[in-house]
Amino acid sequence: MMFFLRRLQSDWASWLAVAFIALLPFTRLYEIPISIFAVSLAFLARSAENRALIRSASSFVLPVFLCYWIPVFVSSFDSVDAQTSWTHTLSALRFLAAALALSVLLRAPSARERVLRWTAYLLLFWAVDAFIQLYVGHDLFGIAMHPDRLNALFIKRYQFFGPTLAMLSPLVLEHARRQWRPWAWAFSFALILGAVMIAGMRAGWLTMALVLATYMALMLKRENRELRRTIFTIPALAVIVLAVSYFSSPLFHQRINMAHDFVTGSDLSVDASSMERIPIFENALKMYREHPVNGVGIRAFSKAYMDYAEPDDILVMKSGGVSGAKHAHNILLEVMADTGTIGLLGMLAALVFLVYHRRKTSPVERQDAFPFALALALILFPFNSHFAISGTYTSSLIWFLFGLWGASLRIEGGTNSSGKSG
Repeated sequence: MMFFLRRLQSDWASWLAVAFIALLPFTRLYEIPISIFAVSLAFLARSAENRALIRSASSFVLPVFLCYWIPVFVSSFDSVDAQTSWTHTLSALRFLAAALALSVLLRAPSARERVLRWTAYLLLFWAVDAFIQLYVGHDLFGIAMHPDRLNALFIKRYQFFGPTLAMLSPLVLEHARRQWRPWAWAFSFALILGAVMIAGMRAGWLTMALVLATYMALMLKRENRELRRTIFTIPALAVIVLAVSYFSSPLFHQRINMAHDFVTGSDLSVDASSMERIPIFENALKMYREHPVNGVGIRAFSKAYMDYAEPDDILVMKSGGVSGAKHAHNILLEVMADTGTIGLLGMLAALVFLVYHRRKTSPVERQDAFPFALALALILFPFNSHFAISGTYTSSLIWFLFGLWGASLRIEGGTNSSGKSG
């Protein structure tokens, strides 16, 4: 018992990080681990040693956070929905505290390895659970498949399942690449890919295409020569998974046909295939043109939408005369509409800083940070459909991963380039 308590005392932060991933499907329960990390920063700061570590972490975390937060702060002054904007602006400070705490508490390589290992198990379980729900009609916990999409553990929030699994897939694949045999890596990739395909969200499909392209490129490197044996297995598995998904999932079949209509069909089919987002994109651009400096205000898109929507806007009519658009569904358009040119400059400054900072890190640090950095790149990839980037779900996920990235940049000996800890 004493041994268990000692281990819990030393390992609690990594288990809390795993709990964050495990709680993502369940409404806003994932905020509990994020809040605990944020509050723990104050307790960490009581130690002189930890204060030094926090200062070190701040040199990486703080500049990027300010690139996000300053435009958010400035947009709130003349926001269309001032109360919502200011509430978001002030509450967003918890993400800075959480990211700094994660950077300090998970600085030990063994802690991050534990997070990767158990996250891999969790995500693979999600994938298996999704296939069971598809073929049986309910998952392992008796959750029935949503009428619109495959939902698995995400229940009513079905739209989050496929994209979340795809965006977090680097955590599975990196753990498998470092710790498992090549065939296990290929099997994990096929399982995740299949689950994302049958989930029916095209944002998830594009994300998995980016993951596939990334790993195909990585296999050309010398250190991945063992994994290179699977270089021809991956396209074969992808084709098999796509074929099985197409013929076994009516939802997948339907989405493929809609995607075909988007490329070859009429304006009406294009609008249906794009999930009726064309009016959202158009109105987001209108917001930016009329508020080019600091936008309509962070999280004020929904209220502002009614001022720009046409009388026959399909989203307004569907929602009974109120705004049916909560956000712009694209990161660039969301930043432009919500925070204007200042927000775009903030994004550019963050990108320049990260590129500059990468040049100062060692190959070992870059290797250790890779799964977290790639997951963030997938979340923020500009040419995809997005959840609300400033929404609680996506913001929590972004700063959680960024905190793990920060933790990996200060390796204190004893770790080899494969990420294995002693």
